[in-house]
Amino acid sequence: MKRLRSKRTGRVLPVVRALLVIAGAAALLITPCIAQVQSAQTQNPLALSEFRQVLVDLGAYIDAHKGTNLASQFSALSDEQLEKAYQAAPNSRELQTAVAALKEHDAAVANGSTPAPRAMSVPRAQVTPNAVFGSCPPGSIIDNSTGATCTPNYPDPNNTSWQTVVKALFPFGAFSPTDYPDVSSQSCGLTVEANLEQVNAILTGILQTLSPICSALPPIASNVCWAAAAVVAGADQATAGLFLDCTWQDGNVNAAEVDAGFHNTVTIFNALNTGFASASTQLTNVNNQITGEFGGLTTQVGNTSSQITALSTQVANVDVHLTNVDNHIATEFATLTTAVNQATAQLNAELKQIMKLELEPNGQKVINPAILTCTGSNCPNVLAACPTAGCSWNNVGPLP
Repeated sequence: MKRLRSKRTGRVLPVVRALLVIAGAAALLITPCIAQVQSAQTQNPLALSEFRQVLVDLGAYIDAHKGTNLASQFSALSDEQLEKAYQAAPNSRELQTAVAALKEHDAAVANGSTPAPRAMSVPRAQVTPNAVFGSCPPGSIIDNSTGATCTPNYPDPNNTSWQTVVKALFPFGAFSPTDYPDVSSQSCGLTVEANLEQVNAILTGILQTLSPICSALPPIASNVCWAAAAVVAGADQATAGLFLDCTWQDGNVNAAEVDAGFHNTVTIFNALNTGFASASTQLTNVNNQITGEFGGLTTQVGNTSSQITALSTQVANVDVHLTNVDNHIATEFATLTTAVNQATAQLNAELKQIMKLELEPNGQKVINPAILTCTGSNCPNVLAACPTAGCSWNNVGPLP
């Protein structure tokens, strides 16, 4: 028996030594990675328990809006698994701040203390389904004010596919109401959108840092590491989904309003052309009237000499009439000139407004209200605030 045990011991020892060598080599490979992460982590002095609470809070937030169960998954992570995610976090303190801001916004919307941003200042009781510009009467101005006959071509509030996308954005106050006709004309709230983007960026950074660490670990340890990474990846994907839903809706609203501005420009241009045609017709009628007057005068001159005295009186009357006609023409031309100048000034102001809208960032495009009510000489120049060098994408003057 002693000899048998000795033989078995002799066979086991080389295996043990091999395992120790492998473990030592793995430790040498892992040490620089862990040291680098720990060095970065000194800038984010969250306790491990605080970091766990941040992830649980984030999971609860996403669960409430996406129907996931991330909070329980984060809570179930072992300390060893949580440590891997903690070491990979590029800035856990910033993550804590962003998650807290999202929770505070949820609470404020629920309590009604902070109204969410609206795309239109329309009382909810007055909201009606939006009309597509193609169904508007010819020559109509597309507007989004209260009682407007024709509104921009916002998403169809009855479209079930669109409803499915925006429904996920209702619970956390990205939009103020929950009725689809009103939501179709709104963009996501800036507070929610900015914090979703920040959380997504931080979680992506955690995954990018955690991946090489997990890959360098031995099989058992790497399984623990990858389990933590999988939970973080789920939260990252859900956050990115909410953020993309917001930006997609923003694009729909912006496109509808830009398209409405284009069609309004065409309508105004056509109206000006009609005005010029009407003025030309009036001038032709006046010319025909003058021609008729001169024809009658020639006929009268050809009458007998007995009519010369009467003709002289008529000539005097005709002279007075011609003077009146001349004054009338001058007045008509002055009125027409004023109308054309006013219309040209109004058109130039609206074109400058369109230029400024094209230069402004999406989500901040607002038409100067004075543009919609001015008559020409009193229209504001929205590009006047640009510097001497002129307007550009990066230099458009103050935003509305």
